[in-house]
Amino acid sequence: MARLVSHGKYLLDGAQKFYIRGVSYGPFAPNSRGERYPEPERAAADFALMKRLGANVIRLYVPPPSWMVEEAQKAGLRMMLGIPWPFHMAFLDSPDMMREIRDAIRNAVLDTRQFGETIVAYSIGNEIRSDIVRWHGPRAVSKFLAELRDLGKQIDPAALFTYSNYPSAEYLDLSFLDFISFNVYLHREEDFRRYLTHLMGQAGELPLVLSETGMDTIREGEEHQAELLAWQCRAAFELGLSGFIVFAFTDEWHTGGVEITDWAFGLTRRDRSPKLAFDAVGKVFSEDLPPRLSAAPKATVVVAAHNAASTLGDCLSSIRELNYPNYETIVVDDGSTDTTSEIANQDSVRTIRIEHKGLAVARNAGVEAASGEVVAFIDADARADRDWLYHLVETIKRRDAAAAAGPNFAPDPQSARAAAMAAAPGLPREVRAGDDRLAQLCGCNMAITKAALLKAGGFDPMFTTAGDDVDLSWRLAALEETLAYAPGAVVIHERRATLAAYLRQQRGYGTGEGLLYRKYPLRTADQDGMYAGASSIGALLGGARVYYGEFGRGLFQTVYSSGNSYADLPLTFQWIVVSLILLILGSVNRVLGVLGAGGIALSILAAALSAASVPLPRPHSGPAVRINLWIVNLLGPTVRSFARERIKWRFEPSTDIQDSNGPVKLSGQIEFVTSHVAPRFDSATILGAMRDALIRRGVAVAETDGFQSYDLELVVPPMIRAPINALRKDASIALIWRIRPDPRRGLIAAAVTFLVLLAAGFSLSTAIVGVVLAAVAVGLIAIARARRIPAIINAGASEVAGSLGISIATRADDEAR
Repeated sequence: MARLVSHGKYLLDGAQKFYIRGVSYGPFAPNSRGERYPEPERAAADFALMKRLGANVIRLYVPPPSWMVEEAQKAGLRMMLGIPWPFHMAFLDSPDMMREIRDAIRNAVLDTRQFGETIVAYSIGNEIRSDIVRWHGPRAVSKFLAELRDLGKQIDPAALFTYSNYPSAEYLDLSFLDFISFNVYLHREEDFRRYLTHLMGQAGELPLVLSETGMDTIREGEEHQAELLAWQCRAAFELGLSGFIVFAFTDEWHTGGVEITDWAFGLTRRDRSPKLAFDAVGKVFSEDLPPRLSAAPKATVVVAAHNAASTLGDCLSSIRELNYPNYETIVVDDGSTDTTSEIANQDSVRTIRIEHKGLAVARNAGVEAASGEVVAFIDADARADRDWLYHLVETIKRRDAAAAAGPNFAPDPQSARAAAMAAAPGLPREVRAGDDRLAQLCGCNMAITKAALLKAGGFDPMFTTAGDDVDLSWRLAALEETLAYAPGAVVIHERRATLAAYLRQQRGYGTGEGLLYRKYPLRTADQDGMYAGASSIGALLGGARVYYGEFGRGLFQTVYSSGNSYADLPLTFQWIVVSLILLILGSVNRVLGVLGAGGIALSILAAALSAASVPLPRPHSGPAVRINLWIVNLLGPTVRSFARERIKWRFEPSTDIQDSNGPVKLSGQIEFVTSHVAPRFDSATILGAMRDALIRRGVAVAETDGFQSYDLELVVPPMIRAPINALRKDASIALIWRIRPDPRRGLIAAAVTFLVLLAAGFSLSTAIVGVVLAAVAVGLIAIARARRIPAIINAGASEVAGSLGISIATRADDEAR
């Protein structure tokens, strides 16, 4: 045996995954030696029966005597060693009790470290009661458990440490452990799978082990127990858990000084005769893991690559080793100027070379060429876990979903800079919409059925660098398709190596967000912004709450975000620009200068707070990493928000859009006429084509959801709206439009400006003049932009008419004006 290591969501035995196939054992009535285990002969026979079951790990609740560890070694079994202490008492209120707990951990590790290869992990606790956690506070309990873990690591640095939690204290932060263990007793398969999927997500980059589950055969019967444990065991490994431990090996159980006779959770009876569940669990334990899929449809793995020579080889190597029986790989070279195509050809995968048109076009080319029922996507700078494709396809088929996506993690950092880049804000990620559902897929790790891709119309070619995955996610959701979460489908995604590369990435993401705004201008970040994630500043300021249940008795107590969408406002481009303007005006008025300086200081402080609160791996958590993080937290969101606003304000250049020097045309009508040879079109077709044409011209266009009085509405900053409605006539469809102001935000800004000027000591008349001048300036900008709207609408209409083969008749709606 070799020592196990925890790495990348899984436990490893050397280079191979190690799945815990376990049973709990004991405690028992004291034997002739006073040990809380059977006599050596009985234990040896039990271990032989465990091997017959296919088990490889025994979970113990009290430290074993040395002879017992040696017997386990002979049988080829490892141990997960529990260290008992008074979990049910308010231990943090007693310094003496805390000292005794530390001594218990210290002594247990000292006494057994000689058997390090046999011990899977030390469990430093089991189910601290939720009312005790609530009394002490989650932070205090987590801090004490982290102290116990550190104490054990000081004695045996190579050992793994875990803690067995349970749903009523789910919210405990256990990120300092080597892997997460949970005791879960759920008897409905749908609930069981959903909750374990949730826990897999909560565990983050750590492996998850189901450390207890089972059923009492006295009340439920042996057939029911066998049925339950068979599907539970299979489900746990299908989801990607690293271990499954049945409570218990035998009905014999002694605790609290009492022999327990009214419960019978064992796979064997007291006399060690196997129950039906013994063979049911043994069947899963004896097979290769994860379990073989009942159906494995052909899959296509698409790698869109542009100048990816430095990373593509590792990506393709990982794909070549996938644990999936029926798949093909397609590399789409998006106009690379390096050796990307040559590397792909050397790997003997199908390679498609196209002109450089961006990420969405490249992915569409891969979809068109794919022969698989499911199309999986991975970035060229990512490496797939061996079971990545298995978990994506398994999730799609089981959930009857259109798509599935999993997490992406950074490789182990080798320097302070790499650690900072791995923890930088704004990195790509899937966005959860519930325990097992997603609001957004993440393009570096997702799979979509080809039928769903065709139904949704593929990726939108306007997204050249980012945002295509988010746009597709929202369109699939609008079609009422299921986006499923596959937490076991893991990829290792390289982070940017330098600050400049990271800022280029954030600029690309900001551009993608600006393009998303054009298609969905009324969608807010509170709903699900691009790669939306919890704000570290918001969390620091109390942006999450724990649900304890009535009187702290909730069975499933978890953390809920309370929102805090404005917590990161000081890190935006707009905030910094306003602060700099106020700072410059400080030469005229001291108060304005102080406000500007305060705004800049708040930006610096916000970046520092974010950098200080991000969890980091212990070897890379020093000042150098925090300083690097402070820099990226200050610059990254600023660059990203600037790119986003630039796209929002920019009309796409076009020769058929000219500024008008005359009065602003505030309304108009466009009439589409169908000829006798052309097919007839309904208003929905016209409006859909018109929306696409306007978006291509740089205008944000909102669609009605049935509650608005418009069909389409142009949203043009600052403060301009242009609703469009379709009117049906006998042989034509007319689009009528009008331009109107939307001064709500402007009025708020004017009021804030007015109050700031008064606070700065300006007189009432001067403050009014200042607000009026600012309003005039904004108004002139709005008028200049409004002049372009009629030409943009006409140009869009011409494109629609040409694409649909119909004619238009345009006239000014003078009567309406």
